[in-house]
Amino acid sequence: PASGGRLYEEAKRIPELLPPALYFPYPKMGQSAAGIACDLSGGKFGPFKTQLFVGDQTHSTVMRVFLEKTPDGKNYQGACFPFREGFGSGSLGLEFASDASLFVFGTDRGCGARGGKPFALERVVWNGQVPFEIREMRARPDGFELVFTRPADAATAGSAANYTIETFTMIYQSSYGSPEVDGTKPTIKSATVAPDGLSVRVVVDGLQEGHIHEFHLPGVRSAQGQPLVHDAAYYTLNQIPK
Repeated sequence: PASGGRLYEEAKRIPELLPPALYFPYPKMGQSAAGIACDLSGGKFGPFKTQLFVGDQTHSTVMRVFLEKTPDGKNYQGACFPFREGFGSGSLGLEFASDASLFVFGTDRGCGARGGKPFALERVVWNGQVPFEIREMRARPDGFELVFTRPADAATAGSAANYTIETFTMIYQSSYGSPEVDGTKPTIKSATVAPDGLSVRVVVDGLQEGHIHEFHLPGVRSAQGQPLVHDAAYYTLNQIPK
């Protein structure tokens, strides 16, 4: 069996082979990715318009996905983030209603789920308050650009010590799940905050094409001193921009 990184190398040789646009690291993000819904509410569901929301049946969660085109324009790549956990049963089907609320249909399907209930029907409604989150994550030739939902504190977001990164890939195999393989430890060289505080350019030495890049931002704070609601991001880097 080939790893995800080597799968991307094979895709360069075989035009018909399209690597996954994005991996949900197993089991860090989930174990049974399920229904997908796109927020087309125009901002009525919160600051994540046009992004994807994906349920995970085993973990009883809803995850969030930001995608962008690969530099060659032939595929997609992007990042997944935690969004909400604690649903009553395994999050299987997602559907946005006309009022921009998100319905989550849950079942344990006889195989169990963290929620504990055999089935559930729950509704997620935005309360109008903008959380401090990583809204978008884009690949750059020398690292990544992170876009926040609210302005970040320049001192904490501009310190490379407040970021951690590692890369790995998954085995392309028929058996369920995969261990992390081919791990590397890139170096965060610098972090430059935009004047408005809404984005930061993170320069990374050691990007790995075909790998998942796991980011954590434990020390970054908002301009009001708040930590990120979720400080983790997992970017599947199919192609490094030139």
